[in-house]
This record gives sequence, C-alpha cells and structure tokens, in this order.
Amino acid sequence: MSIDTGAAPVEVVEVTAEGSVDDIPDIPWHLQPEPGRVAMQLRTTVRRVMIGAGLARRPELVEAVRNLPDLPGLAVSPAGGTFIVGGDGWLGLCAIGTLPEDRRHPPLDWMMDALHAWFEAAMAPLGVTVSAGKVEGAWCPGFSDIAVDGRKLAGLGFRVTRGMVVMRGVLPVTPVSSADLALLQATHALIDLHIEPATLTSLAESTGDPTWTTARAIEHFRAG
Repeated sequence: MSIDTGAAPVEVVEVTAEGSVDDIPDIPWHLQPEPGRVAMQLRTTVRRVMIGAGLARRPELVEAVRNLPDLPGLAVSPAGGTFIVGGDGWLGLCAIGTLPEDRRHPPLDWMMDALHAWFEAAMAPLGVTVSAGKVEGAWCPGFSDIAVDGRKLAGLGFRVTRGMVVMRGVLPVTPVSSADLALLQATHALIDLHIEPATLTSLAESTGDPTWTTARAIEHFRAG
C-alpha cells in the first residue's frame, strides 16, 4: 500500500515470514527507497522475545531474560526499544526511510510523521482513529507508540544511520494472550516497568471485529 498523506510517502514493498526462533532479525537494506520515501516490510513472526539493541548491551540483563521460565526464544533487535514478543497473533513491521536532502525536521521526527500518517490512513477505513505518543503502562513504551483511545496498538523502535532511519516493530492482530502478557510483564519487570493490561489493545479489539487474522491484516495494509 502506498499512501500520500502530505508526509513522506510510505509504500509496502515486501511481505516475508520469520522462519524460526534462531533467525537473526536483520535489517532489509535491499528495500532502501529513493530519498524522501519510506519502504515498508510486513512479516509474520515466530513466538520469541526480542530485546532492544540498547538493552542488549547489558549482559546481566540478557542473562536474566535467558533465565526466565518458559522463555520461547530470545533475539536481539537491530533497532531500539525494550522488549517485544511475536507469534501467530502478531504482525511484524519494518521500514526504511531515506532522508530527503531538503528535510526540515530531525530524522526521527521526519520518519515518525510518515509512519503516523500511514497508520492513520490505513486505519481510517476501519473506523479507527490512531494517535502517536507514549502510553504509560504499556509494553515497550515510548514516544512512537501508536494508540487507539489511549490504548497501545503498535510499538515502533528506531535506528538512525547516515541518511536513513530504520523502524522495526510489532502490532497485535488478536488480543494479547495471557501467556504473552505474562512474558511481557516478566521481561519488563527486569527493567522496573509495570505493564497494565488495560493499556493494551489489538487490531481485533480496536475495530470490534474478532475475525482478524495476521494474513488478513497483511492484505489490508498492502491493499490500500
């Protein structure tokens, strides 16, 4: 889906799938678009914990995560953030934006403006209005949270390189399961963050339609 919102245009250019918990979450540099544009990759995910690149520099924290009971797998994200999970009910997102030479805003602001506008345009046909900003008490809370009625729908982490901004994130298509919630609460507790279930939502909950699947979500975000 390519959406022209006045912000930098965002286009879904690839759909892929994670294969196993041992797959390395590489950045798809081959998707780099021309300056002033953002290329989006959608992917199905496997159930594992992803730790942000900054937190992964703390070996004692990584070891504490590895020692959690029932850990389905652990990988290090090439972007920022705290902890996220994946699995059948989670849609993975990755975007690469090539900065325009005449940009007037800092790289993260430029990228976030584009992604926020993309989410707004994609969710509007579903009767859903989204906002951007930190949702206190949510998983992986940050300035780039995408929310519906104050409840977190998607989490986006960033990496800035020379001339480019990379985003990796996830969106729960179906309600966060009790097992995933417990895993998110356990990992976030290691960095003194508390997750309140009332701050969370999913595509199914925010649209009032329980029939959503990850495959259907991919088709929706691709189709425009």
